[in-house]
Amino acid sequence: MSKITKNEIEKKLHTFIELNILKDYPDMDPLIAYDFISKAFLSGVIESSESEDILSWYNNIFKKNLFVLDQNDYSEASIDALKKQFSLAGTDFGSSKQRDLGQKWADTIRGYLGEIGVRKLFKKKYNLEISLAHEPGQLEEFVSKDIHEVKFHNQTKRKPLIKVSIKTVKSNGIWLDFTEQMFIHADIHINCCVGVGTNHLFSFFKHLSVFKDKIIKNAIDRNFINQDEGDNIYNQVPSFKNIYGYVPGFVTKKSEYEKYSYGGKKGTSNYTIDKWSGKYMHSDLEIIKEREKAKDVKFLGIGEFSREKVYIFGLSSLMYLDQDWENFIINKI
Repeated sequence: MSKITKNEIEKKLHTFIELNILKDYPDMDPLIAYDFISKAFLSGVIESSESEDILSWYNNIFKKNLFVLDQNDYSEASIDALKKQFSLAGTDFGSSKQRDLGQKWADTIRGYLGEIGVRKLFKKKYNLEISLAHEPGQLEEFVSKDIHEVKFHNQTKRKPLIKVSIKTVKSNGIWLDFTEQMFIHADIHINCCVGVGTNHLFSFFKHLSVFKDKIIKNAIDRNFINQDEGDNIYNQVPSFKNIYGYVPGFVTKKSEYEKYSYGGKKGTSNYTIDKWSGKYMHSDLEIIKEREKAKDVKFLGIGEFSREKVYIFGLSSLMYLDQDWENFIINKI
């Protein structure tokens, strides 16, 4: 039996999206849907391109843990994120890369959207209400306690008994990475994939008429542009749509993660890592290069991580079964 080609796999995934995902969720962006399913496939969560394996992922992981965020959810995330901006450092957490206020705000909004998605999912699946830790303060103060309070049905609100961190990634995200400090100070790390692109804040501004009634109108009033030019600019800004996301699973803080495990594929001369679970050091790649007899070793989709002494987990490393959620989170929180 001949090996299936990359083009044939892509065709199968696109067909599945049309016949299943867009049929069930017609307002989902097809590009976001492709991000979700292709990254699950490339990371080994979907074990093969056979229809039954794709359907198993769809029914047992994706649909079960899907959430939809609307304009109200985005409004909550945006104002909570704005409150926090002036107390956050101007660098990417764990690096020296400078970010301006707009980028910090947009990045924080994305993270908060994931947390709101987890909140909605917990309420839907377990009738569990959670309060999120969105108070202004230093980022390091909150990395281990994204869930601030919990309330089960017919119970009073209380502090959680375990520390839960929620890590939001884009729809095309494959890897979860944590500094050592972040990883060891939470008991559970939940992964949340949110289908927002780079223009989500602009789309929300358009929904609020910031462009049409403020920026563009101001430019027309001052004769910087005419009405036709203003209309053209306005029409090019993407409109706000409901945001889809899902929770692929979680990892627990365990001592065995000190020793990493990995998996991947070797091409003609290079080795691509598509699975990783545990602690990472830059020197690990040299060990793998020698072990796999490869010219170079890279992580799928990202190449390499700039930081070391971090904990890295691929999508296939996550716990996702119903009993996992109940045993490690719901029954302990």
